[in-house]
Amino acid sequence: MMIFFAILMIPFIEISLAIAVIREFGFANAFFAWLVSFVLGLGLFRTSSLRLTVGVGKAMREGKPPGLVALDGALVGLAGVLFLIPGYFSDVLAVLLLIPPLRKFAAKRLLRAVVVKTGMGVQTDGATGFEGHRTSSASSMGEDASSAVIDVDAVVVEDSQIPGHRQ
Repeated sequence: MMIFFAILMIPFIEISLAIAVIREFGFANAFFAWLVSFVLGLGLFRTSSLRLTVGVGKAMREGKPPGLVALDGALVGLAGVLFLIPGYFSDVLAVLLLIPPLRKFAAKRLLRAVVVKTGMGVQTDGATGFEGHRTSSASSMGEDASSAVIDVDAVVVEDSQIPGHRQ
C-alpha cells in the first residue's frame, strides 16, 4: 500500500519541483535542462542494450553468472528511461542509478527480492560480492553452474503430425 501511495505522489513531486526550478532559474533555463536530460536519456537508452549484450557475453565466457551483469545493464537502461521522463525528480533518480556503488546496491536489493519471491537457489560470486542464481542441475550435483551440461535429442515433427494443422 505504501508503494502505491509513493507512486501516486511522483507526479505531484515532479510538478512542484518544476515550478520551483522555473521560478528560480527561469523558463528558458528549465526548458534547456529538460532538453539536455532528454538527449542524455536517449543516448543512455540506446547504448544500454550494447552494454548489456557485451557484459553478458563477457560474463558467460568467464564462467560467471550473467544475471548480475544483465541487471547492471538494465539499471543503466532504466536510468536512460528516467532521463526521458520530463521532470527533475526522475532525473535525480537517474543520476543516482548512474553512480556505480549505488547501482550495485540497487542490483543487490533487487536480486535478493527476486530470490525471496521465487525461492531460487543462490550462489555468491566472490569477486563482486553479488548473489546470482545457480541452475538446479548444477546445484544438485554440487558443481559450478558453468560446468553443467544439458543433453537433448532432436526430434523432427512433420506438419501432418500436428493436430489441427492444415496444409
